Amino acid sequence: MSTISRAVQPAAHASAACMGALCRALHRAALLGPAVLAMLCTGNAHAADGNTSAEQRARLAIPLEFRHSDFVWTTAEGDLNGDGVPDLAVLLTRHKGEGQREERLLVLTGRADGSYQVLSVSGEFCHPSKFYNLDIKNNSLFVQAVYYADAARFSGFTLQFRHNAKTEDLEHIGEQQDDEDYSSNSSYRVSLNYLTNAAIHSRRVGKKYKEVRGRLTDAPGVLPLNGFVCEGYGMTSSTVYLDESFKVHKKGGTPP
Repeated sequence: MSTISRAVQPAAHASAACMGALCRALHRAALLGPAVLAMLCTGNAHAADGNTSAEQRARLAIPLEFRHSDFVWTTAEGDLNGDGVPDLAVLLTRHKGEGQREERLLVLTGRADGSYQVLSVSGEFCHPSKFYNLDIKNNSLFVQAVYYADAARFSGFTLQFRHNAKTEDLEHIGEQQDDEDYSSNSSYRVSLNYLTNAAIHSRRVGKKYKEVRGRLTDAPGVLPLNGFVCEGYGMTSSTVYLDESFKVHKKGGTPP
C-alpha cells in the first residue's frame, strides 16, 4: 500500500480536539501529518502552523457524515496539480447501520504553508471485498480495488484520475482490469483509455502472450471525481474480445 513519506510529528492541538473514531484511527495508523489530523476532526482543532482559516474551510467541505468516519482504508501523497507541493488522497469509510457501509475518496491539495484544502469528494465508492491501494505518480491518482487476493489468484481493477486545471477537479481518464491465476501461470488484462476511447485486451498463459486493440463502444466519457459513484461500476464494452483460446472476437461486446 501507499505510504506517506513525510515523518509524522506530535500534534498536541489536534490530539486534544480529535475525539471521533476517524481521528483515533488516524493516530493509531500514523498515516497523516498534524495539519490533516486537525483538519479532518471536528471541534476547535488547530494545525501546528496555526493556519486555521484554510483548515476550517476544508473541514466544512467534508461531508458531515464523514467527519466521524470509522476507518481510513489507505492514503497516498504526491503532486497532483503540478504546483510542486504534495497533495493527499484519503479513502474513508463509515457504517450507517448493520451491514451498511459508506465509502468516500477525498483529495486534498497541499499548500506551501503546510495546510491542505479539499479539492474533490467522490460519491459512493467501490466497496471491494478485499482492500484498496492508492498511489500518486506522474501527476495521476491510481485507485486499485482488490476483490480477490490469495496465494493462488488475484482479481481487481485500477482507476486512473488526473487533474484538470480548467475544472479544478480530478477526472477519471482510464481503468484497468487484472485477473491472474498463479497456479496456471495465466493472466488476463483489459486496459481502457477514456481520453482516446482505446481498448487493449491481453492474455498470457505460460510463455504464450497475445494482445489485441480495439475501440470502446459504450464509453461513459471522462467523468469528474467530485460526485463520482463507483459502486456497481463495470468495465465497458469494446469492439474486440480475446477469449481463453486466444481467439479474437471482433465487433462484439465483452462477454459477461
